[in-house]
Amino acid sequence: MASLSNISLSTGAGSNADSSTVTVTGTMNFDASEVGKSYRLEIKIFGEDKAGDNLPAGDAVGDDELYTFRWNVLFPYRTIQVTAAGAKTFSETRTISSATLDEDSGKVKIGDADINTPVFSPRGDEFYARAVLSGAPVTAKSPTLKTVGV
Repeated sequence: MASLSNISLSTGAGSNADSSTVTVTGTMNFDASEVGKSYRLEIKIFGEDKAGDNLPAGDAVGDDELYTFRWNVLFPYRTIQVTAAGAKTFSETRTISSATLDEDSGKVKIGDADINTPVFSPRGDEFYARAVLSGAPVTAKSPTLKTVGV
């Protein structure tokens, strides 16, 4: 049965100050019965909110979908054709705007420089990657019917 393992997420500096590179790596595992079949690999980035986090007002506890990897404009998945049983690694990198990854927006007071000067820091952001490997759907089209009429 197809499975995923060793999913890893890393970030780095983007092409400008307002972006980051996000890389998701992992291993797809296939057995002999899956050779010749097609699968879809989907990758999404989620912001993680837990009870007790210093959340901005209006941000309910719960994970928010921040970004979906795309392989072209229409498809949020990559088609994987299984040619051999065993492990197959993947690595996908995207440049994502910092605003998209800012899952806990705003600033929080962290102290006072003096009695009249509060010190603020951006809220920390927590995010993770979720990869989904699913069987590609099989479709078939019927012949076209033509009705009599105007």
